[in-house]
Amino acid sequence: MNFRQSMQPHGFRGRVFGWLMDRFNARAQDFALHRLNVQTTDSILEIGFGTGRLVRKLAKKARDGFVAGVDPSELMLHKAEKRTRRFRKKGRVELVLGEASALPWPDERFDKAAALHCFHFWADPEHDLAEVRRVLKPGGFFVLILRRRRKAGPKWLPNPISRSDQEIAGAFQLLTDCGFTETRIEGRAGSSPLITARKAAD
Repeated sequence: MNFRQSMQPHGFRGRVFGWLMDRFNARAQDFALHRLNVQTTDSILEIGFGTGRLVRKLAKKARDGFVAGVDPSELMLHKAEKRTRRFRKKGRVELVLGEASALPWPDERFDKAAALHCFHFWADPEHDLAEVRRVLKPGGFFVLILRRRRKAGPKWLPNPISRSDQEIAGAFQLLTDCGFTETRIEGRAGSSPLITARKAAD
C-alpha cells in the first residue's frame, strides 16, 4: 500500500483498504469510545474518521449532542456519509473533507476530540495540535492513538515526530508544549498506545 493510498484511500484498492481499516482498527476504536465516556449532550470531533464506524458509535451515545469529523479521503467521506445517514438527516453528525491543519469549526466548539492512527500523517504536528486545542472547550478531553513502532518510522511519513524512533515521547511532549495538561498513556489497543490529555483552562 503506497503513501497516497494509506493517507487518501481511493479506487478499488481504497475500498479494500477501508475494509481492512474497519477490521484492524476496531479494537482501537472501541478503546477510544470507552475512554471518551460519551455523555448524551457531548459535542465530539473525530479527526481521520475513515469509514465512519466510530462516528456512528459516538452519535448513538451522544443522543442530544453533536458529532463531527474530518478526513482527507473522498472515498472515506462517501462511505462514512452512508454509514451515518440517519444521524446526518437529524443534524447530529457533520462530516467534511479536510485535514487537522484547517478545522472548519469555531473556537471552543467541542467537549471532546479523538484522532486514531492518523498522527503520522500530520506534516506540521505542532500547528495541527494547536488547531485541535482551538476547537476544544477549556478542559476539553483529547484522545490520541498512535501506531506502535519498534524503530524509526519510514522516511516518507509527513510527520517528523513519527519519522523518529521517539514518536510516543515526542507526541507526549508536544501535547504539553501546545497547552494540554493531564497528559498520560492509558494503556494499549493491541500494540497501539492510547494517550489522553485535556485542554488547559485559559
